[in-house]
Amino acid sequence: MDINKVTAIFDEFRLKEVEETLIRHGVKGFTLHPVRGRGYYFDSFNENHLIKHIQMEIYAKAEQAREIAQLIVDAAHVNADSEGLVCIVPVNNLLWIHDKRSATDNDFQLHR
Repeated sequence: MDINKVTAIFDEFRLKEVEETLIRHGVKGFTLHPVRGRGYYFDSFNENHLIKHIQMEIYAKAEQAREIAQLIVDAAHVNADSEGLVCIVPVNNLLWIHDKRSATDNDFQLHR
């Protein structure tokens, strides 16, 4: 199995652009989570200084993970402070619940 997980945290207002870009480039699945946090930039007007962002997770063939990460960076970028980040990590094992089998890298082929 040669699968990576791409995790991105970016401004919630860029979600539509990121989704459309990924779908246009053949990414068929991703998971979204609303998150709050602070980094280089923080919201000094809120008592807790936290900013709302979206966290997106995508499982991909290892050879395509870098391309997917770059698509997210390009779609989310607006040249502002604290736009977020993207990381790529290897996946040691991944199991499908619906048929109780291990996932393979072929399960994550981009659909172009």
